[in-house]
Amino acid sequence: MRYTKQQWYTPAEVAVHNTPTDCWVSANGKVYDVTNWIADQFKICECAKTCSCPNKNWYCNDCVEYCPCFKRGFFYCDGKRLGMNLLMHAGKDLTYWFKDGDWVRHIHAVTGTKVTYRQHGHGFRDPIGPSTRWRPLCEPWWSGDKYVVGKATAKTRPIRITNTLTGSTVTLEVCSEETIYEIMMRYYPHNSHLMSYTWRYMGKALCLKKTLDENGIPDERERFSDVALAENMHIPAILLYYNDDLTEDPPRSDCFCENVTCMMKRPSGCFKSALS
Repeated sequence: MRYTKQQWYTPAEVAVHNTPTDCWVSANGKVYDVTNWIADQFKICECAKTCSCPNKNWYCNDCVEYCPCFKRGFFYCDGKRLGMNLLMHAGKDLTYWFKDGDWVRHIHAVTGTKVTYRQHGHGFRDPIGPSTRWRPLCEPWWSGDKYVVGKATAKTRPIRITNTLTGSTVTLEVCSEETIYEIMMRYYPHNSHLMSYTWRYMGKALCLKKTLDENGIPDERERFSDVALAENMHIPAILLYYNDDLTEDPPRSDCFCENVTCMMKRPSGCFKSALS
């Protein structure tokens, strides 16, 4: 079985990446890894500053940075505004920041011009008023696919996977856009020999290239909510029927190589014919 890269992500999977050294956000149906972009934004600030934290890190929680920007009334220096704005929303969906693929705009109270609305203000090199001479220093994180790691699902749903051989059951939260094969990748840590089983629902074999809905596995949570029943009252179950395990490593008696590592990789030139 070939392990494929994950394409769809749930909100819970994005939410766990919420630290300065591992920061993900979702926007407009895409998931972005903005860790390197944030680090570049913090390098822009060249103010001579002192930190009250003994660790001297820009991501301290209980320290105050004293720099010329702080004396002007800003808690964070100008060079960190864009980075802090994104870092404070790490692991969240930021689709409401955009409209038609660009930032939401508002009328500035001082200049009277339409500018992008940013909660913590513009960066110190990003002008508030329009200017034909201004150019961004680096590619914005929301522009292009440089920082894209996957797609954000529009809807998640639970699914139960029951192994009829062992009787074990695992409940997974999957993306509604994922195919059965992609769901198998999520189940892979629980059973690495998936190709030795037939996946069935209500006695019918499933097509691995189709989604749960396309395979006739409905999501009835809305119907339960309409009649005041718990959404998890019934979760559809996929049954795994054991066929034959062809993915097992060969027993030691069948390996004619003296190299112990051949039990894992099994290079073709490692084995000798039993008749020789």
